[in-house]
Amino acid sequence: MKSKKLTPGEISSSMEKIRKRYDEYISKFFKPRSLREAFESRYMKALRAGIDISSFLIAEISAIEELITREEQRVMAGPPRGGAEKEPSFADKVLEENHRRIEKYPDVPFHNDAGEEVRRLVGALSGLEKDHWPELTMALRDTMYAMSSAEMLALDSQLRFLASTNREEIPQFLTRLVSQLGKFPRNYAVIDREEKEYILEAGFFLNELFTVLERVQRVYTEMGAAEKKTLEEKKAIVGELIGDFRLKDFKRRQRWDREEN
Repeated sequence: MKSKKLTPGEISSSMEKIRKRYDEYISKFFKPRSLREAFESRYMKALRAGIDISSFLIAEISAIEELITREEQRVMAGPPRGGAEKEPSFADKVLEENHRRIEKYPDVPFHNDAGEEVRRLVGALSGLEKDHWPELTMALRDTMYAMSSAEMLALDSQLRFLASTNREEIPQFLTRLVSQLGKFPRNYAVIDREEKEYILEAGFFLNELFTVLERVQRVYTEMGAAEKKTLEEKKAIVGELIGDFRLKDFKRRQRWDREEN
């Protein structure tokens, strides 16, 4: 029996459904992202070979649904009877711990297909900008790191670039990532690079800010009690962000050559 020809709209809808189901399969059952990339590759090969796309997509939908059904049945069945449950590997434990540490930060859905670590890092930086930055700049107003200083102006600009959103609720730094996620076929190598660049720049910013706060504490020992308390609280928050997102080693070469007195 000949399969029904899909309209262009139905083809687009089917592609979106398959992608979403792969995303669910990958995230829910901890499968490699390469499975979705393999689907995209098969689709491009089908187009180039002139294969009937309607039949191809119907087969792909059946395939991913079958994969999901099998995994659901495996999970429901539990571990084999009479056998001990498999001990999580060291890598599994590390991944679970890393995920647990960033779960407390808001998940900002600027694009549903963006990596969770990037989405939550946006949430963390947005929280820093909205909830802590004004108090911090006030505490620094009588130091060489007042907001009028070149160092703090640069840090303020970096934070806005990383955290402030445009009309589409997208941080300016991530507009290229969102653009790549909207292309078809997707270039996952480029998407991965854009996400890593965001994480890298966020690490640079947070470590530079932490260095400033440490320096202020060392130099300005006569600060008022309220300013000292604010400074300590904000430094702890920045340090926690660095630790939770594993950004400790993401440091630029020293930007400030100023001698500390």
